[in-house]
Amino acid sequence: MFANFKYESILLKDVALDVRNPRIVSQTPLSSEAEIISYLYENEDLEAFVKKVASEGKNAGAERPYVIKKGSGYIVIEGNTRIAAYKLLTGLIKPPKDYAGTVPHISDAAKNLLLNVDCSVAPDRDALMPIMASAHFGTGDKSKWGYLGSRKAVYDEWKGGKSLAKLAKLFNVTQGEIKELILEYQLYRKALSLPWTHTEKDILLKPNLAFNPPVRFLQTSGHKEKMDISYDNANLTVVMGNKEAEKKFKHLLGKLVINPVKGLGATATYEAVFADYGAAASGAKGGGKKTGGGSAGGSSGGGGSSGGGGGGSAGKSGSGGSTTAKPGSLFGYSVKKINNALVTQLLKEAREINCKKFPAAATFLLRNIVETILKHIIDDQGANKSGGKLDLESSLNLCISQLVKLPHADKNILSEFKKDHLVYLNLGAHGNVIPNDMRVLAARDTIDQFVKKHV
Repeated sequence: MFANFKYESILLKDVALDVRNPRIVSQTPLSSEAEIISYLYENEDLEAFVKKVASEGKNAGAERPYVIKKGSGYIVIEGNTRIAAYKLLTGLIKPPKDYAGTVPHISDAAKNLLLNVDCSVAPDRDALMPIMASAHFGTGDKSKWGYLGSRKAVYDEWKGGKSLAKLAKLFNVTQGEIKELILEYQLYRKALSLPWTHTEKDILLKPNLAFNPPVRFLQTSGHKEKMDISYDNANLTVVMGNKEAEKKFKHLLGKLVINPVKGLGATATYEAVFADYGAAASGAKGGGKKTGGGSAGGSSGGGGSSGGGGGGSAGKSGSGGSTTAKPGSLFGYSVKKINNALVTQLLKEAREINCKKFPAAATFLLRNIVETILKHIIDDQGANKSGGKLDLESSLNLCISQLVKLPHADKNILSEFKKDHLVYLNLGAHGNVIPNDMRVLAARDTIDQFVKKHV
């Protein structure tokens, strides 16, 4: 991969910032370094990074910026924030007016150290894409591109003429996943095309916008049909059946994105989201089938919540069957707090199943219940900033972290559950161990109070 790369010391003034930086999620193309600097200040906390460099000095051990040749100069493809900080500290570029005076003064000796940058020179942008995707898009240790940024990066390369096969290779994912990423960004672009007030439009244009809730809502079986929305997988476009479809889409965005309603999220029922929409909410074209709230892209762990069942409106203790638990059941209570059709369905099955008779099914069901509840909490708090796919382990890690607000006691339960039972649930769900009722009931007992509290 690196055979054609070179290592050079380049004058800072010869390195330009990249207008195609995937961190820049702007519907108005940026055309100058001044505009890029303003964007990084407003959206990427450039001020803090400038102060960090001023305080700590040039980090000789930091990864070299990756650049490509352009004319007599270079463009930095990976390392834009660092190059921007160097330029501000050396005075090669001025900060925006709102940030005038925030750039720390450094000595002439420190400036001289920044005026030359050791860089890795790549043959072209495509040669760098797999490296960047691995670091920011996949499982690398660098900060991830945001939900919209990652999808825009794929979309822009596709609009630039790259084939699906080429993109799949560059981003190290399947062609099917490339299609999904493009369609999700097309859905966002469709959202921007609707009539909004200035305030509402500003919310949609925020680069860190969590747009995954409406995407996942539409992934639930029957929801697109009820809203008369479809995806053209051949041309990779979003098709609104009629004006009513646009109105429903706007209503959905209002509930899940513009003014999020507490308790509603990606896995909410259609009826819950459209309860106040009017007569159209119950008379949608295509009818669709009653569904759960699973996400087609929800879990990469094999035992995720991508299923879906019948489940009626959450909060009604009698939805979908008797609320009385049968002997040997997994859980004996029904949904009262959480508005999630999939949780409703799963807990209905948990009341019916006999763990002693069907330990394998109970193992899989317990795994799904815990994962789905955790995902709902994460969605409700907007904690999955990158929009990455979550399985049980990643959901546990996120909920245990500081990114999700939960009582200390809840985090202790989740930590214990992860330590003692995660491996068993994963092995049992994937057919790598013979499940037994003692193990599944021990796992159930550990998480029982957490589940009861949150549903």
